[in-house]
Amino acid sequence: MQHKVRFGAAVLLGTVCAALTSCGYGVREQRLPETGATLEGTVSYGGETVPLALIIVAGSNASATGNIDDSTGRFSIQNVPLGEVKIGINIDAAKGELQGKLMSGYYQGPDAKKKGIVAPPKVVNVPKKYADPNTSGLTTTISAGSNTFDIKIPK
Repeated sequence: MQHKVRFGAAVLLGTVCAALTSCGYGVREQRLPETGATLEGTVSYGGETVPLALIIVAGSNASATGNIDDSTGRFSIQNVPLGEVKIGINIDAAKGELQGKLMSGYYQGPDAKKKGIVAPPKVVNVPKKYADPNTSGLTTTISAGSNTFDIKIPK
């Protein structure tokens, strides 16, 4: 009987510790720095506009991300790191988001235009090396305020 009580107490203690940890108790919240700088622009690959992508802007100590708006073809990212940054263009992340939209009824077949529903944008497959800011070779310098950078990737 005493063994069962100890085991029960150990399970209860483990459950309480797990619950406190998962609720964030004792874990310090780390906030992203608010630089106030924005980066906006377009992305093209071989002269073709890229309508879907996750844009990753990586500085030496922080990063920021944003999606291309599939209705305008532009991206706008808030609080990007200041100074020299590397940029990644992740198409796979955007494909996942598009798949979610398709599953939710975003596009409803060839007759969708007649019903006022916009067809999904064409996916432009940018080479995988551009998905990672460290291998893309895409860089720019960010200053305080609004920054514009149209990314043109040759084929």
